[in-house]
Amino acid sequence: MPLERLIDQSRARILIERMVQDSRLPHALLFWGPAGSGKSVAAIELARWLNCREGLAGPCGQCNSCIQFKSLEHPHFSYILPLPGKALVNSEEGELTEAGASELSNIFARKAEEPYGSAVYPGGQYILIGQIRALLQWASKRSFEDLPRVALIDRADRLREEAGNALLKLLEEPPPNFILVLTAQSQEDILPTLRSRCQAVEFDRLRTESVERFLTRHGQQETDARRLSRLCGGDLSRGLNFASQPQVADEFHELAINIVRHSLGRNPIEFDALLEQWNHLGLADQLIVLEITATWLRDAAVLQALGPQAVKRLMHLDRLELLEKFVVNCPEADFAAAVAKVDEACQHLEGNALAPLTLLVLSRELYRAVYHRKPV
Repeated sequence: MPLERLIDQSRARILIERMVQDSRLPHALLFWGPAGSGKSVAAIELARWLNCREGLAGPCGQCNSCIQFKSLEHPHFSYILPLPGKALVNSEEGELTEAGASELSNIFARKAEEPYGSAVYPGGQYILIGQIRALLQWASKRSFEDLPRVALIDRADRLREEAGNALLKLLEEPPPNFILVLTAQSQEDILPTLRSRCQAVEFDRLRTESVERFLTRHGQQETDARRLSRLCGGDLSRGLNFASQPQVADEFHELAINIVRHSLGRNPIEFDALLEQWNHLGLADQLIVLEITATWLRDAAVLQALGPQAVKRLMHLDRLELLEKFVVNCPEADFAAAVAKVDEACQHLEGNALAPLTLLVLSRELYRAVYHRKPV
């Protein structure tokens, strides 16, 4: 069955299947939506389907093409993700170093084993011009047996400007039998010149219940699966990471809540300890912690508005007593404004702002949103 691995994406799945079945599949697609919702999974499944020997009846899972896709080692599939410059012999060219090729091979092996797992190269912040130049060469090669080549650019919002400009040529003059899939969390994250040339397909945030069932099937106890599914906020990739490192999930959860607690407190020693813990995290982990902080504040907003009726809608049920106390002690708080400030902090971090300064500014903004006055 086509796209059978997709979870909770009936709208996206129907749209993609109809485009293929009606021979209306464009040469460029933009899969956009929340992190961990299955955008890269859909791109891989689409490539597997289009290259299956059974044609539209596929993917069969048995032919040579389907077997090659099980390891993501298929001559008609190219997977591009942000890399650090040190992964390439020359960042202007696409040749990988020996260490870079080895690391990338391991990443793809893990992705093949668990499609919803994250595919992240350590230290990779941008998609480099050399990667796109290598893609242009690969795309120009003739396909085998008249089957399409499919290239996936995962997190295409990380395209450096010069890389985006080079990619534009491929979109303006696509070779025959070639399909490009970009992924991003928002359409606006993609360069307008690229976005306007792609067919957009929206992906929805996964339901908490779906993430919980997935984690349970993958060996988690029901209570753990329930807690992690709420904590990951519909991001199944994060849920899998938390399941493999439960102590990290606990640490991030505690740190996320403490950011709020210590921002509203008046003990500089406690905040200094928090800042030290924060500074030891990498950018990706800092963003995860802030996203959990945002879900804590959203829970507070829901509880403030609906009272006891809100319980079923809350993500942090394991900290319900603390959450209720927080809301009671802050009756005038503007939690929506606080969430907006956390989102702004995430944007600043992604824009290479200094992490310690970002947290200090956020703490003052949270104080202002909750107490409606400047911190002392």
